[in-house]
Amino acid sequence: LEAQLADLTFHFGFGGVHASVENSIFRASETHIIKDIDVSGMYVAVAIANGCYPEHLDQDFVTAYRQLQQDRAHYPKGTMMNAVLKLAGNGVYGNSNQPFSPFYDPKYLYSVTTNGQLQILQLVEKLSLLPDLKIIQANTDGITVYMPRSIESWFHFWCRDWEQETGLKLEEVDYESMHIADVNNYIAVTTKGKIKRKGKYWYPIDRDDY
Repeated sequence: LEAQLADLTFHFGFGGVHASVENSIFRASETHIIKDIDVSGMYVAVAIANGCYPEHLDQDFVTAYRQLQQDRAHYPKGTMMNAVLKLAGNGVYGNSNQPFSPFYDPKYLYSVTTNGQLQILQLVEKLSLLPDLKIIQANTDGITVYMPRSIESWFHFWCRDWEQETGLKLEEVDYESMHIADVNNYIAVTTKGKIKRKGKYWYPIDRDDY
């Protein structure tokens, strides 16, 4: 499925919604910034916020899943315990598509992905109303925008408004530049110097990348 919004074509799949400008370069400047925002712990968070659970496990599943989410929040990103709890949450969701898993339930699986897509589009709709804000990419769990610095406070206002409506939390990264071929192939450089490489631009720079 496809839909046109904010001058982009949004593609809907079983896993998420995607959209992107193509063959474009964006750079932060004295007047403009590049913001990347994504949902923290997307699949786990959407399941909890929307009360989704495998039918054979009932509401106790949501209670246990919420505890897992809360436990992970106690550990900083990059720590082993944070990674372990993230893997546990995502593993449960992933196994909901495995016929021999105790978590198997396709209805639950697609309830989470469908709600996630619609809530990302809700965020796109809110932000696209801001003057001169350009949405340059949407990729499953978040969006990237290019906008004047003068409207940054309004940007945060509508992000917080969306968080309150959905029960989801957003994480934010500032980019110095973004070089985009398409939704699956791009390079983004953060203001802290970290380089994000996707698709054909990926290459190993140390042993951990292999």
